[in-house]
Amino acid sequence: MNIKYCIFDVGQVCYSFSLIPLNNFCRNLCTKKELFDKIGGVKSFNYNPFMKGDICFSDFCKELCVHCGIEYKNNLDILIDEAMHKGVGAFYQETLDMMNSLRHMGIKICLLSNALPNLEDTAITLTDRNNIFLSYELGLLKPDINIFKTVLQKLNSLPQEVIFIDDKQKNIDAAKSIGIHSVIFSKNTVKDDINKILNISSSLK
Repeated sequence: MNIKYCIFDVGQVCYSFSLIPLNNFCRNLCTKKELFDKIGGVKSFNYNPFMKGDICFSDFCKELCVHCGIEYKNNLDILIDEAMHKGVGAFYQETLDMMNSLRHMGIKICLLSNALPNLEDTAITLTDRNNIFLSYELGLLKPDINIFKTVLQKLNSLPQEVIFIDDKQKNIDAAKSIGIHSVIFSKNTVKDDINKILNISSSLK
């Protein structure tokens, strides 16, 4: 059966992402730095409600400030957004090269991300907007198998026609459990892993 789609995760697959700039920003503002460090700073904050679309960015910022022991002010929304964007790295050349190779084979590129809504602008250049699937729009988070089922429905595709690439094993396992070809991301091996799937798929025609 032909592979029709290759779905990429975004953070740590299309580009590097770090919470360090946000952590540094929040630590500088908090008055109880020892407590901030003890709780793990922004890394221990629960981002799931924001990524799932349950709260807006302003409420996210307010809750983050409470978590970090920071007095919330309206202008912090802009500064928090800037700090989060600073954590976004350049696109991995290996990923861009693989996407181009797949396009030349007639395979469409998709994105599926447990996404922070304010960072939507960081990956929209990679593929058609109709092929970008975001957790806060779907109301689901990986590794919930329903997010994969929903994407398959939107693509009108069978699991066997799709390759999924992610850096987290739990997401890979969830996709595999419903029959999607899945590859754990490594810049050094992703090309070979995808080619193996394509060769197997080609032999089953």
